Amino acid sequence: MDKWLSHPTILKILSVAIALLLWAMVHFDPESTPATVTSTMDTKVIEAASVIPTGLDETKYALVNVEPTVVRLVVEGRKANLLTMKDEDYAVHLDLSHVTPGEHVVPLTYDLPKGISLIEMSPRSATVDIVEIETKTFELGVATEGTPANGYIAGTPTVKSGTIVNVTLPKDEMALVGAVRTTVDIEGSEKNVVNKKAQVVVYDTEGEAMDHAIIRPSTVEVEVPVTPPLKTMPLQISYTGSLPNGLSVSSIKADIDKVAVYGDQKLLDSMDTYTGGVTVDLSKIKESGTVKAKVTAVGDVKMVEPSEIDVEVKVVPSQTLTLDRSVILNDLPDGLKTAFKDPANGHISITVRGAPNMLAAIQANDVRLIADLSGAKIGQATFPLLVKLPRFIDLADESQKYTVTLDIADKNAPSGNNTAGGGSNNGNGDVPAGGQPEDTPSPPPDTDPGAGNGAGNGSGNGSGTNTGSSPDPSSSTDTEADPDTGH
Repeated sequence: MDKWLSHPTILKILSVAIALLLWAMVHFDPESTPATVTSTMDTKVIEAASVIPTGLDETKYALVNVEPTVVRLVVEGRKANLLTMKDEDYAVHLDLSHVTPGEHVVPLTYDLPKGISLIEMSPRSATVDIVEIETKTFELGVATEGTPANGYIAGTPTVKSGTIVNVTLPKDEMALVGAVRTTVDIEGSEKNVVNKKAQVVVYDTEGEAMDHAIIRPSTVEVEVPVTPPLKTMPLQISYTGSLPNGLSVSSIKADIDKVAVYGDQKLLDSMDTYTGGVTVDLSKIKESGTVKAKVTAVGDVKMVEPSEIDVEVKVVPSQTLTLDRSVILNDLPDGLKTAFKDPANGHISITVRGAPNMLAAIQANDVRLIADLSGAKIGQATFPLLVKLPRFIDLADESQKYTVTLDIADKNAPSGNNTAGGGSNNGNGDVPAGGQPEDTPSPPPDTDPGAGNGAGNGSGNGSGTNTGSSPDPSSSTDTEADPDTGH
């Protein structure tokens, strides 16, 4: 041992060890505490966590009141977790699966995120009021609010999805329902108003909205027609084209005789009949039958209803009739007089064609031959004749030209035996129609002279327009027997 202790190296080691012990004894503080590690846990306060009712049978019951609707939570967890969580992540539940109608105090349960624990929840229960409910169906009413543009008319609203709605309310309130309706604003409208999401509202008997009512569907699509002013008036049908040779119109009957015309009120006030909106092309008719005709808006008319009509046209083989008519002299200048030169008696025979019932209905004044003398001068002159024919009656020979030759003299000159005294200008000297259709048997049994409500005025070739309950032979067509222009 002495040998070790006397060794220099051993002595050095011992010296260092003793020095360290002495230093530790000098610096040791018996009242000092050991070093501590920083904590990673923290707490968080959620002042208003929402109370979520669950489990209620909503087909039978309704929760009309819950108190409180929010609670205070104090939770604990790692700082990192608490910082990443939102208040909505802390769920407080109110289980109503076993609750019956009435007022009850129900304990609250909670659902916290993983790693988070509850320290405190206040309050720990909620008071609820449960009522029994029922569902009934109601007819949905539609109300309009405001007025359309000046003169425009609001029609009957329509609901695209149907007018039946289901309303759910507490049983004791169902008897208080006064109306279920939706409202559409039409203020200043000049066209149809469409509201695709019109809100359905339940009103009580005093007109107050029952906001707590459950409505299915809660919105509907509603359309309110907005139209200009309208006037119902007789319809005149125009005709164009000609029937094939050998055929004539016996009767025309439209399925309606009046239409609804929409437009400015001043325009409607000026109209008694609707003309020009319907045209039937006779050239397309080969046999008796029904044709469809469009009814169009003409001029400033905005709309016409209906937009299409059916026109029943009856055609039969044409027959002819020869008539003797005196020439009517019109518009002779003052100071002049006339005398017939050719024909000398002032009468001309013309042959017309048409359906037997139409020919039989011709009256004395229905067919007229008119000479326009407004440009007459002293001397002998030939004038073309304007032939007036009833609706659907034509000249048998449409190439036939009719003229009259007159001697025109000074009215104050001495009169001769051949002076016509200014000529006939009123048609009263016409020879009655007389005669029978040439080569014409009696009208067939199925031909009704008064049949049809045909709407039209003009010649048998379809020109002109017509109104009334039947094709009226007295409604004439102007056919001028001009050497340059034909009859």
